[in-house]
This record gives sequence, C-alpha cells and structure tokens, in this order.
Amino acid sequence: MAITLTIANEKGGVGKTTTAVNLAAGLALALAADATSGGRVLLVDMDPQGHALLAVGYEESQAPAGQSLVALLTETPPPSPQRMLRPASHHSNLFFLPSNRDGMVEAARTLPTLMANETRLARALAPLQKDFDFIVIDTPPNTGDLLVNALVAADSVLIPVETSYLGVSGLRELQRTIEQVRAHFRPQLGIFGYLPTLVEEVRGEAQEILAELEKRYPRQLLPPIHKSSDLAYAHSSHMDIFTYRPPRQRSAGQLSSSSRASQEYARLVELVLAAARRKK
Repeated sequence: MAITLTIANEKGGVGKTTTAVNLAAGLALALAADATSGGRVLLVDMDPQGHALLAVGYEESQAPAGQSLVALLTETPPPSPQRMLRPASHHSNLFFLPSNRDGMVEAARTLPTLMANETRLARALAPLQKDFDFIVIDTPPNTGDLLVNALVAADSVLIPVETSYLGVSGLRELQRTIEQVRAHFRPQLGIFGYLPTLVEEVRGEAQEILAELEKRYPRQLLPPIHKSSDLAYAHSSHMDIFTYRPPRQRSAGQLSSSSRASQEYARLVELVLAAARRKK
C-alpha cells in the first residue's frame, strides 16, 4: 500500500510545489536504485495552476477534462485512474495524473455541491494504492475542497514554512483545517514535519524564525531548505533538482551533487524513506 504525503500550506509562495516535485523525483530515484524495491511514485497536483506537472511532464501535463484529474474528482462513479497515468519525463518509475486548468477551477466551484465532496480524491486514488510505494500530493494555496480532499487522502502532511514572520503566522489556519479533517474524516492524519524553506542566512530574522520554529515544533522541525537559484532554474527548465544538477557520476542510491539544493532535498528524501521503513 502506498504511503501518501500531502504538501500543504494555505499561504502561497512558500515552496510547496518545489518540495512536491523534488520529493517525488528523489523518492523515485532512491527506489530505482534499490534492486529489491522496483518501487513507483505518483505525483498528484491539486493546484489548478498545475505547476508541479510542468516539471515532471511538461508536454503531457494537460489533458481534456474528462481524461484528467478533473474527472476523478467530479464524475460519479469516477473513471479508471490507471488509464490516465502518464510517465514522467526524467524518471521511468515516476508517474502523474494529467490536469486541466480550466476544469480544475470549475471543479473547485462545483465540489461543494457534490455528494461526499471531501472524500472524492481518496476514493479515486484507492485503486492505485497497491501500484505505488509513495503518492505525493501538491495543493493550492488556499482553503477549500481541493485542499480538504488532499488532506483526507493523506497519511501525513508535510508543511513548508517560509522563514518570515508572515509565513509563520499563516500556519494557524492550516492547523485548524487539519484538526477539522482529523475530527470528521481521518483521525490518523499525522504531521510529518515542518520544513523551513527559502532560508536566507544573511537575513537576521531567518535565524530568529528558525529558533522560534524549533521552540514550537521541537520534534517536528525538518532540516531547512535554503533559497537557491538552482531550484528556480530547475523548475523553469521543467526539471527536478536531481535532474538539473546531477552528480558527475551517479553511484547506486546517490541523489545529491555539489548543489546545496540537491543535498538538502536528498536529506528530506532520506527522512521520508526512514519513516516509511519504521512503519513497515
């Protein structure tokens, strides 16, 4: 059964999509290097903008609404998700469900009018659980049924936190949403951790905020991701960081290169894999 990890924060511009893309790609690389695994990873993009899909399957990221994630969320019963799966451009064991921008915008409007509107993604992904080791879900930067569906479908939530005072203060609304999902749909929903993102060491407030996060979440604060031009260039090139800045010679299981961004996301991948092994 797949372990499903939703990347969420109700504030935009905090690195959700960057984290979803690089975590999914890193997990795929790590599983491909394990001869005993043969594991597969699925990336699901619940943000109508579909930016995560641009980095993993640029030319195949969009499809007619009836052949995309839109249909899985809005049709009763949903169509077969297996028929929609598409392979990523750079990793043979990474897959995604195509999206449709206009259709996802409309789905966000119509979901509240549908029966069992909060659990539609979970039920649509159920047939895929046995086919994947990990499912990574990117989310829109606002409260609504698309976000709630992503949380209901998850085993745990990874929360990127921009290291600014506004970024930290914006966590309260997300925490309320998580508590409501636990109360009404998924009591076992966990928080994998809080991931400091866009860290700039030259800014004094960044160190103050990291210290505050450590105080608030002492056992849940993950190693930070620093602001990096490599991450921006990788995404604009429709790549993950491990493809954009690979090691000169990739040995089995090696993810990171001289790029700091690749080293930091490789560390996040290791933490996710270690948590998965403990669950088994």
